[in-house]
Amino acid sequence: MKKTKKFILVLSLIAAMFLTFVAIDSTTNLTNTVQASSVSFPKNMRGHWKSKPTYTWQKKHINKWMAIPAMDMKVTAKKATWHFVGYLPKGMGYNHKKYVLRMSNSNGILKGHGPFGQTNSFEIRGKKLILFYQGGGMITFNKAR
Repeated sequence: MKKTKKFILVLSLIAAMFLTFVAIDSTTNLTNTVQASSVSFPKNMRGHWKSKPTYTWQKKHINKWMAIPAMDMKVTAKKATWHFVGYLPKGMGYNHKKYVLRMSNSNGILKGHGPFGQTNSFEIRGKKLILFYQGGGMITFNKAR
């Protein structure tokens, strides 16, 4: 009787160890994780987007008081290309070059050259696309017609 109890105990321990190794292997297996190349922008984010310039606290909306210039952004399945358009405030480091942002994971975190740092993310709110950038700021885009 004691031998059968010991035998059953040993078999149950071996089965438990096997199930533990299978569970650990399935969580660390690279084929189960989402690869960055397979992550794409949702279809409602894709298209041509435009933002309006942001002005400082002064009442007159003239180029003299512009804080952030207008932006154009084109979002495809794999990348978002953006650049500043129109008047650019002098001495602020703005230029008309085109930059690329790519989705790094399925949480909406973007990597690449953003307008104000490397940490960026997108969100859709109604019919507006919002770009959140490093430091807590955001830029609101409207669909270009």
